[in-house]
Amino acid sequence: MKLISLAISLLTGFAINLMAVPAAPFLITFAQPDGSTFQAHLKGDEYFSWIETENKMILVKSKTSGYFEFALINRDANNRLILVPSGIPVIQSGQSTLRTEHNIPKITREQLGKIWQSRIDERRNVKLVPANE
Repeated sequence: MKLISLAISLLTGFAINLMAVPAAPFLITFAQPDGSTFQAHLKGDEYFSWIETENKMILVKSKTSGYFEFALINRDANNRLILVPSGIPVIQSGQSTLRTEHNIPKITREQLGKIWQSRIDERRNVKLVPANE
């Protein structure tokens, strides 16, 4: 019985550590609402993920237009760093190649790391409240 309990404890411990799953390590084809497509990498894990072009530009999907756009760093209401759409689609309408001429500042790995860490910290600080009966 002790051996079974030990085995279950060890397997549970390993399973908890395996919960963070990295994104797919290959190019993925994304489609814009106008039918144009582009390829980029999906990066991150279930805590925080982003889309990155071959030239290391970060993309996000605009909720208002539905287009994938170059990302900017901004702060939310809680003063945390977040990625927001810039308003500049990654592909010009009717084109088949990614835009290269733009004045969007590159987002650094350090900034992405801060966003990722804040998401992890946010999940760790979840307060469990008992249900009202």
